[in-house]
Amino acid sequence: MKNLILVITIALSTSVFSNVLLRDVGVIGLASHDMFSWDRKAETNTENGRLDLSTIFDFENGKRWKKGGDPKNGENAPVWTITKNIVDYHKNQLRNHTWEQARINSVIYFHKMIKNSFERLTGTPFPQEAMNLDVTNVEQAAMRALHDILPGKAKLFRATGPKEFKLTGFFNRKKFLNENEMNQELKYFDGDYDQEYKEIPIPFTSKKINLKEVDGKFIEKYSSYKQQEMLEELALVGKGILNIQDVSFIHHIEELFSKGICNQIAGEKVIWITEQPDC
Repeated sequence: MKNLILVITIALSTSVFSNVLLRDVGVIGLASHDMFSWDRKAETNTENGRLDLSTIFDFENGKRWKKGGDPKNGENAPVWTITKNIVDYHKNQLRNHTWEQARINSVIYFHKMIKNSFERLTGTPFPQEAMNLDVTNVEQAAMRALHDILPGKAKLFRATGPKEFKLTGFFNRKKFLNENEMNQELKYFDGDYDQEYKEIPIPFTSKKINLKEVDGKFIEKYSSYKQQEMLEELALVGKGILNIQDVSFIHHIEELFSKGICNQIAGEKVIWITEQPDC
């Protein structure tokens, strides 16, 4: 009986909280931006599929790096906090290093973040081998399914002001979060998007975006998966019934990051990625 109670207790706690942190949403979100930038009209990925911080340092030929590069890096408080952290780290590196070495160091710094966040989110070791292949829309579809983990609201730990905020609020996009805020644990997968992501307000209009619907259309157009089935699997993970390592599409996430750390693209060396084995 004691063992049964222990199992039930663990299952219940797993269904509510995990060791996934708000910072992981920021790190994996920025990593996703670094590998994918979807041109909806052309239906193509305009990023290079490598974790080389091109989303910050190469956007508009590097003219916007001090502002975080691609504007989408500032559309979500956790992603913006990680972006600003990396920009500030790069600025500090420039005090003692050339631009090239500073960026190499910044990429190394980013990869350390990614390793920790990847392992918390997926429950699997970060890939040791790099794959010299292009990233795919199927992998992007798998990443979109993981939007289940996105919190609609997060806590603030400050002496004054509100104690909670909506991550989808227009004026909260570039809220810089402190360490305690970034290290708060998130509710685990539950098989659905938080309501805030089903009604993201478009500034200065009465229109709203339903991210779940947007992701669902992408998933079913560019992969063989069905969004509802993917979310049902994640719900079982959240309830402690299914191990996340046994999710049918988790291997796409692993392969995506194996490609992301590759230091080559179409035979050309990616000079910013130096800590990974050749691929």
